[in-house]
Amino acid sequence: MRRHDDEPIHVTIPGDPGDPREDLELEGVVIHRVPSLHPDDVVTLPDGMRVTSPARTLVDLAECLSADELRETFERALRRGLLDIDEVEASAGRVEWRPSLVMLYAVMAEFSG
Repeated sequence: MRRHDDEPIHVTIPGDPGDPREDLELEGVVIHRVPSLHPDDVVTLPDGMRVTSPARTLVDLAECLSADELRETFERALRRGLLDIDEVEASAGRVEWRPSLVMLYAVMAEFSG
């Protein structure tokens, strides 16, 4: 699965949804607001940019992918050495319940030892 230029970029922002600094709307960007991000759900890239961890990204992708697409994404993460099922499970346990977690746990079970 590759991102196409016409697909929006999804950004997760921790903090109070009522904060006026977060009322920013950008064309082609979908902003997801969460009360907070656990330190284990954030990594800092070599250039200093902070992004969600691979585990948290997989949890979030379950919201917008089909089961087949999520399975394919898990496979790519596994091939790249980025898939840690224990970390995905921990990250999923830190988010509010959402219907997509049912699919996420089903896909995770396929990749568990």
